[in-house]
Amino acid sequence: MLQRNLTNNRPLESLVWEDLTNGVPTISALARLSSEVLADRQSDPALTDLAALSMEAKAILKLASKTGSISIRGDKNAFEPEERYLAICVEMPESHRREFRISGDPQQTIRFLEGFRQLCCQGLVMHQLMNEFSLTAVGFEVASQVNEKDVEKQVEQAREF
Repeated sequence: MLQRNLTNNRPLESLVWEDLTNGVPTISALARLSSEVLADRQSDPALTDLAALSMEAKAILKLASKTGSISIRGDKNAFEPEERYLAICVEMPESHRREFRISGDPQQTIRFLEGFRQLCCQGLVMHQLMNEFSLTAVGFEVASQVNEKDVEKQVEQAREF
């Protein structure tokens, strides 16, 4: 379960083993980061530096523009270590999702997680509940500026479920 107090100066003291097996520290850090940016920043797309975002961040943004729904998921029961890594999942229409977990390429999976962190830092996503995030109003607006052709290679890497 995610901690209730995201302003706790000592967040790891209250964690139990179950939290660690569900990726809570990382998810909490991203939730906290996105919340801090939202609290400190005005909602203005002009403040977003689209050029500073990685191609992975832009791919997440573009893919999420359909539903606005993004989650962070891990599979603690997977056999291969890289299959247990946290990965960015974008909810798609009609109860489908696309997952940026790249089999055999853990570095690329982590690049997508880093891309998501960039979106948090720019105020383009906000935390909702548990492991779920959404695009902000600015996130939707900036997503419309991403050229689909530019991120086609990265989007193709996402597995569909």
